Amino acid sequence: VKRGYYLSAEYLLGRAFQNALVNLDLEPAFKEAMMGLGFELEDLYPFEADPGLGNGGLGRLAACFLDSMATLSLPCWGYGIRYNYGIFKQDIVNGWQVERP
Repeated sequence: VKRGYYLSAEYLLGRAFQNALVNLDLEPAFKEAMMGLGFELEDLYPFEADPGLGNGGLGRLAACFLDSMATLSLPCWGYGIRYNYGIFKQDIVNGWQVERP
């Protein structure tokens, strides 16, 4: 099987909760369950933290490519730079990435 690999310095994925509910066809059931508890499902969406894995158009484009590949069930993987602090400055020291907030 051939595979595709996408390398990007950032992925601006955005929030995933509502997208996941829609893709799994669970949004109507969740909405009904929340209403049964006295809540509006739409009131929950703003509480999801944005993953903060990028800040610009290239990050958004990378995320769209991954989303499209997943939608088409293509055997593809996305790779990025490993970091812990969200948007950061980086240096390469002795061949290793060093993050600086």
